[in-house]
Amino acid sequence: MIAPDTTRSAYVAAFVVGVYGVLMAGLAPLLLGTLVAEGHLTAAQLGLAATAELVTMGLAAGAAGFVTERVAPRMVALASVVAIIVLDVATASATGGTVILLRALAGAPSGMLVGIVTAMIVRSAQPARQAGMYLTIQTVAQLACAALISGLVAQHHGAATGFFAIAALGVPVAIVAMGTPVRLAPFAANHGMGLPDIRGWLALAAAFCFFAGILGIWIYFEPLAHQAGLSSGTGGLAVVLALAGQVTGGILGAATVQRWACRVVLIGATAALIVAAAIFATLPGRTAFLATAIGFGMLWAFASPYFTRLLIDVDPTHRAAMLGSAALLLGCATGPSVAALSVSDGDVRGCLTLGAGLLIVTGGIVLLLPLLRRVGSPAFAVQSKDRS
Repeated sequence: MIAPDTTRSAYVAAFVVGVYGVLMAGLAPLLLGTLVAEGHLTAAQLGLAATAELVTMGLAAGAAGFVTERVAPRMVALASVVAIIVLDVATASATGGTVILLRALAGAPSGMLVGIVTAMIVRSAQPARQAGMYLTIQTVAQLACAALISGLVAQHHGAATGFFAIAALGVPVAIVAMGTPVRLAPFAANHGMGLPDIRGWLALAAAFCFFAGILGIWIYFEPLAHQAGLSSGTGGLAVVLALAGQVTGGILGAATVQRWACRVVLIGATAALIVAAAIFATLPGRTAFLATAIGFGMLWAFASPYFTRLLIDVDPTHRAAMLGSAALLLGCATGPSVAALSVSDGDVRGCLTLGAGLLIVTGGIVLLLPLLRRVGSPAFAVQSKDRS
């Protein structure tokens, strides 16, 4: 299950730092939203701050594979955790444009941590299953931290306390980071780092469109509930139930990803998510809305590890899989930004049309990939010498 040249403790350390790297991405709506309520940030600046952090995180996650072939992953992990601590503490007392700048800077070390765990996952014996486990663990961690930090915020300690809490959590994580490997295990068949071929890029485009579509809908869950005539409490409950569905779906995805047909699952899950978007568009009643929210979260997380398997199936060199986290994060940043152009104050259902459209593109790419099986890769792949 793990690469032969890597110890189990190194994997645990990588998972810990990787989860810490995405922690703020899950807590951003809570903490940045509180900064808005406190008058330290405008609503427009909130969107810019969240998007800037996800964009730099995605770019850094994509670059991490190349960086860790030249710099010891242990040093990269430790430096990244320390940088996150410093930037979170600085954000606690920042306002306006300074918050945007600090969150954009914080995305880089966070992306490096995600890139390190991704680099280890794609080198493992069962990378798709490991990816499913990682996604599930990070969701549980975000839920737990959200519950703790929302309690602190609710007790009128303010957003600063939340940023300090994340920074404090970084201290033991920095210690754990010392357990990450000094050198990564080699790729199977001695493939070095490089860029994927055209099928790998198309699979990455499918992952990008999937997560852009999902996040474009997800970010408007509460406004959709309000437009459906449901209470704010019901909207919040829908978010919680969707997160619980993600945990269940993530576990199921990790358990089945090595056994079930990859393309069948991805096309089926994508089609079901399009149906869920159509149900939301009808502005259903409370029971139907909550049930659809659970299914939406479950299908989202269930399909996620299958994208890792898809990337490896179409590009056995694992080069495309190394960029999988970058595609995911950039999709998560792009979806809400584009969805914002499709909604109005009175009607947010444009996000559903956009999300469904992106999911249709995802399904189309997944169907197209087998037709490109014989397309050569020399013009698209940039190979480098194996550094193991």
